[in-house]
Amino acid sequence: MTWKIILPLAIVCCCISCKKNDRVKVQQYSYVLPGDQFFPEGIAYDRSTGVFYTGSTTSGDIVAVDVETGVASLFSSGAKAGRQAAIGMKLDAMDRLWVCGGTANFIQVLDKDGNVIKTWDTKALFNSGFVNDCIIVNGYIYFTDSQVRKIYRTRVTETLPGEMEEWLSFTDQQIPYGTGINANGIEATPDGKQLLVVISNSGKLYRVNIADKGISEIALNTPVTSGDGLLTDGNTLYISRNATGLIFPVTLNAGYSSGYVGAGFGENLIGNTTITRDATHAPARRATQDPKWVRYVILAFGLTFLTVFLFVPLVAIFIEALRGGLGAYFNALREPNA
Repeated sequence: MTWKIILPLAIVCCCISCKKNDRVKVQQYSYVLPGDQFFPEGIAYDRSTGVFYTGSTTSGDIVAVDVETGVASLFSSGAKAGRQAAIGMKLDAMDRLWVCGGTANFIQVLDKDGNVIKTWDTKALFNSGFVNDCIIVNGYIYFTDSQVRKIYRTRVTETLPGEMEEWLSFTDQQIPYGTGINANGIEATPDGKQLLVVISNSGKLYRVNIADKGISEIALNTPVTSGDGLLTDGNTLYISRNATGLIFPVTLNAGYSSGYVGAGFGENLIGNTTITRDATHAPARRATQDPKWVRYVILAFGLTFLTVFLFVPLVAIFIEALRGGLGAYFNALREPNA
């Protein structure tokens, strides 16, 4: 038995490859993954290489798949990395892959070669239950927990990852939890001010204000039970509902207080989970989100350029002009041909 990832063309119609400076059309509706017990879950796309990554819920293996050729290769071995499962995942601006460990209760970050940079034991740190999905926004990465009413986060702008923190702990009155999978997929609003979280078992959708951590339910015309991966495109939120085999568009109002769930779409989807897209649609990364060393190098280069090509020539001109003293300088200015 082989496992396939299905890409609905309404979501992933084409990918961009920086190395080729032209569009790489996705000709395939599905990609064959190695092994018969892979059970893929999370997915992340690297625009610079034209490769997407997906992880196994059973082995923790992560494979890299070329979107043009469909060739899949092992990117990171779960056994070697001490990873029992690879659930939600995201790539950051430094080409590091962040991985959620599910019920194994860990978070890992890998370098571009698949090596583990750091592992956080979220069970020991926060008594977590099921680290499920993640989203990067404004220099931080946020993680949902499907069994414990918490959201974790850490910074992604530093060269070396910082400490993980229990960023938000909420009550059952704010977001009711039940049996099964609760908080699952997580996204950010286009303005980067709020987090969107879907609760799988109840089908409810919530928004969390990043500035003050305020929590509000988004009123929907119908529940989105089995909601899994989320993806925003303007005021449309796409929700992958794994038990339905469909992806549902939710049109959100301007204040994200309500949304209209439209008709689901998708063909040959079985247990569809997370969603990704070409990074060209993602919000531009701010310069302040670059690592400090990058900002210092750019600043130093700019100052050096101004010094060599502007300040030094100006100083040389004034030295030459004042070589004979101020009297000679002003006499030269009074010369008709000066």
